[in-house]
Amino acid sequence: MRARAAFLVFGCVAMGPSLAQASAPISFGFLDQLPPEPPPFPPDPAPEPDEHPRRPWELLPEVGAGSPFCRGNGWGLGLCSGAGAGTALGMGALYRISPFVAIGAGAAFAAFRVRDGGTAPYSRASWMGVLVRGYFAEHGLIDPYVEVGFGRGTADSGAGEVRVTGAGPSTMAGAGIDFWVLPYLRLGPALSYRFAWFTDVDVCDGRICSSMSVADVGAVGSYGSVSLVATLALGQEM
Repeated sequence: MRARAAFLVFGCVAMGPSLAQASAPISFGFLDQLPPEPPPFPPDPAPEPDEHPRRPWELLPEVGAGSPFCRGNGWGLGLCSGAGAGTALGMGALYRISPFVAIGAGAAFAAFRVRDGGTAPYSRASWMGVLVRGYFAEHGLIDPYVEVGFGRGTADSGAGEVRVTGAGPSTMAGAGIDFWVLPYLRLGPALSYRFAWFTDVDVCDGRICSSMSVADVGAVGSYGSVSLVATLALGQEM
């Protein structure tokens, strides 16, 4: 009995230090440190370039058909009643102040077909002036617009030795829609109407000329046209 008690006492004494160490708190060193800083965010992706950006300078050749409208006596010396649809040509240059507004100048010419009226009959009209154009799209494949112009219009007709000419202040209005086909080229249809104010015309028979009322002689006072416009866009992207 005494031997068993001595053995127990010896075991307790021997295991005492081990138990003391086991009861000591466990330390985790990495928990005492601040967490590392997160990596920086990646840079924002570069913005995609605008689809078909607008450019400041535009050249506008156009070709189409024009139809005349008579002023005054359609059966007079101006041959207005005999004039029918003919070829219409035009040229313009614009500076695009912003993607939505452009100003510039333009010129247009129309030669109408004359069914009858004597020897080598002809009928023509022209327009030249300042253009202001408004656009509806800042970028994209389609570029619709409206425009107005103020300038000078003329009418010229005759047959044989007789010639009738008139000129006066003129205005125009038009609309169109362009489609990008190349990075610097747009194509599209356009409608326009040009109107000239004049009350008198010059009538020449050979070398003898006189001024007569357009109401008596008749002349092409306005014309409408349907055209295909090619727009050459130049300059830095807007």
